[in-house]
Amino acid sequence: MDIGITASRYAKALLEFSTENKEEQKVYEEMTTAAEMFRKFPQTLSYLQNPAVSNEQKKQLLFGACGSNTEKISSSTQRFLQLIVKNNRTDLMPFFAQSYITLYRKTKRFIKGKLTVPCEISDEAQERFKKIAEELSNSKVEFQVEVAPEIEGGFVLEYDCYRLDASIRTQFNQLRRKLVK
Repeated sequence: MDIGITASRYAKALLEFSTENKEEQKVYEEMTTAAEMFRKFPQTLSYLQNPAVSNEQKKQLLFGACGSNTEKISSSTQRFLQLIVKNNRTDLMPFFAQSYITLYRKTKRFIKGKLTVPCEISDEAQERFKKIAEELSNSKVEFQVEVAPEIEGGFVLEYDCYRLDASIRTQFNQLRRKLVK
């Protein structure tokens, strides 16, 4: 079985179903929450693979991974989780979640962006960097700012598969390599 193909098929079906129900944004948030939970707690996957754990327990774990309880989880996600429990596909949930996230971003034309700076910057400056990334990528950007004093000055702007490194540290390293030659 090819996990990638299976995950993309389930993700596509979930996206179509959630779009029909006008819940695709909510499902995106729930899948993002689930993907983050599986990244933070990888032992959860072994729990889902354990045949001694009942389907009801697996379903409750998945509901918890996507949100706090069934009242807060979208009906599309609830139906999806019930389907994967019924089809004994719970062990593939991390792949389903990540595939949905990727497909949703591609469909909605938005990408992740990250700005690394040596110290805190104003919201105005963050917004300017975000607009630059959106104009250059012709997409909406889900932006994250990270403070990393080790870059010493300047900034590093990353979006989609591009990286603009205008940090003092990188410039010093380039200068050092030129002088050593």
